[in-house]
Amino acid sequence: MLRVFIADDSLGFGTLASAWLEAHEDIEVVAAVRSAEEAIAGLADARPDVVILDRLLPQPEHSEAVLAYVREHLPDAGILLISGMPDEELAGVARSTGAEGHVSKAANAEALADAVRRVATAASERG
Repeated sequence: MLRVFIADDSLGFGTLASAWLEAHEDIEVVAAVRSAEEAIAGLADARPDVVILDRLLPQPEHSEAVLAYVREHLPDAGILLISGMPDEELAGVARSTGAEGHVSKAANAEALADAVRRVATAASERG
């Protein structure tokens, strides 16, 4: 079972993503939060395999703080960056931040679940 933590300031996306992912037998959403502060406060107890992280939470420096926290305190967790920005641009941001993957907020349920699985695999291979 993959444990997923969602950090996105959009209530609508977080709720939708949680419902989509929970429909899969191999994925459990352990938390969905709307700010960097909530993410940093909850990540250690949640112990996720994958963190779905909004690129702008609501500013880039907020998501960068969460990413740094995950790398320091949860080194085995994978990071999946999400954003409404064009996919090519998001791919470059993901590479530059060291995230294991990226997906557009326009992705459908299957694409999101597949991205979570790919990130979990990449993180386990990295470790």
